[in-house]
Amino acid sequence: MKSSSQASAAAAIVALAHLAAAAPAAVEAGAVVPTVHMPVHMKYGQNNKFATSLVLPYSDQSIEVCYDLGSPDFFVFSPNATQNWGCRYLTCQGPCNATVPEEGTYDPSLSKTATAPRPWARDYGYGGGLTKWYRANKIVNDTFAFTNHLNKFSSQVSDVEVALVPYLQQRTFSAAENSCAEKPKYDYSILGIAPYFSSPDPNARNTTGPSFRQNLLDQGRISAPVQSLWMERRPDDVRGTFTGAGLLGGIDTSKYSGPLVRIPRLKGLGYSLYEYYTHAAKLSFNGVAPIPIDTTSPGVETECILDSGGVGDAHNPVDVEAYYNVTGLRLNPSHPTPYQGNYLSWPGKCEDIPADHFMEYSLVGVREGETAVVKVPMRNYARFQDPIDEARGWCTMAISLRGCSLNAPFLSAAFFAADDESGEIAIAQGGVAEQGSGVDNSKVVLRIP
Repeated sequence: MKSSSQASAAAAIVALAHLAAAAPAAVEAGAVVPTVHMPVHMKYGQNNKFATSLVLPYSDQSIEVCYDLGSPDFFVFSPNATQNWGCRYLTCQGPCNATVPEEGTYDPSLSKTATAPRPWARDYGYGGGLTKWYRANKIVNDTFAFTNHLNKFSSQVSDVEVALVPYLQQRTFSAAENSCAEKPKYDYSILGIAPYFSSPDPNARNTTGPSFRQNLLDQGRISAPVQSLWMERRPDDVRGTFTGAGLLGGIDTSKYSGPLVRIPRLKGLGYSLYEYYTHAAKLSFNGVAPIPIDTTSPGVETECILDSGGVGDAHNPVDVEAYYNVTGLRLNPSHPTPYQGNYLSWPGKCEDIPADHFMEYSLVGVREGETAVVKVPMRNYARFQDPIDEARGWCTMAISLRGCSLNAPFLSAAFFAADDESGEIAIAQGGVAEQGSGVDNSKVVLRIP
């Protein structure tokens, strides 16, 4: 959940400890490759991105959990947790407090399968400039089911480690300092699936933990730090819910079209805690109209994160007028000037966005002559409605012209695969599988083919 001007962002807190795993348990496997199928979805509405539903072990209620390529840790709110906001400075406690709704909390004391909570003083920071600061104080193991209520897929995983968070502090940048008028949005729970890293070097930037993927690997439920992620065909309704899957431990080769192309995974960026970064893509509209992107000016971001926990995509600085002319998008005049990274708009109703219009991303491959090409329908960017667009009769598009990120909208039409052991990532055209098709175990392989 890495930073853009609009989207939430990946954890930027240095890790302190490596957790030992619990005893082995039954493997949820494909025909040969042991995998865990995580049903995922993306609902329409502000702050929605890739998510899975965590079913509480003591009721039929579930918590919306962000399924986050941009961070490695797993936490959930404990009962009566506090949301604090209203100060713009880092680690500054604001004057505003609210109790996290019960629907967003997990109480291990009500679960028959939970272990006794153990002390776990850890911090998790998210957002551009660390706008969200989750503070955990305990850790627990329990059995959880992860589901997608739309297509009824469900995976039950026992002995899962999760951190318990009683306090969230949010930086706010409203015009009125110390204002409590507008409660900022946040996630009830984040399940990070970025790579896990642990080193005995005291200066190493280790994963904070607990890591859900490493938990599975240590227990033998999966045999390699490999994963794939995809959404199925987009819903007919422009405001519909996307469905798909995260497959931990393997790659379902039936869920993409065209070649699965290895692309460079950039490392050693300084600000990155081992998330997935690659070079900025070349952009075109409908595959024929190139969009000029600035990748040479000093200070311009040319590294682009792949992040299912980010709400909107961010394109490198562009010739704004050329961009508008090519795409038909606009910046709502009601947004502040100069440009502050606000989302763009389609100057009309969301339903009027032509179904055959798409943004094409071309990413350079690792192997000479190879290019990964992903076509993202423009309708995939209509994920929520900004009130100022609503007032004008326009449609909010989850695209910013500041920074570089390939977030939830891009990944709604892409197939992503990663092998953390070899340090490889790969991309193909996604959004092609039938809705509700789940995982085809006969097509699952252990490594990127």
